[in-house]
Amino acid sequence: MRPRAANEWRDFWRDGGTRELAARLGDLAPHATRVATLLGSNAPVGALAAELGRIRGTNEPDGALAQSIYDWFHGR
Repeated sequence: MRPRAANEWRDFWRDGGTRELAARLGDLAPHATRVATLLGSNAPVGALAAELGRIRGTNEPDGALAQSIYDWFHGR
């Protein structure tokens, strides 16, 4: 379930969200804050994919990883 209020947001990340996101990101885990910020702003999958490509330094969107993270965050 996507956290909505500020206290839910903090609890979500503290209670395992940070670890789960880092595990999904793998070698991109040091950039989890950038990804979490996009998730928190309700960015579409395409924006998340583009940002993952920028983080990788390729500028090639990573649609598969973005969709996986998006689905996890939104509880699908």
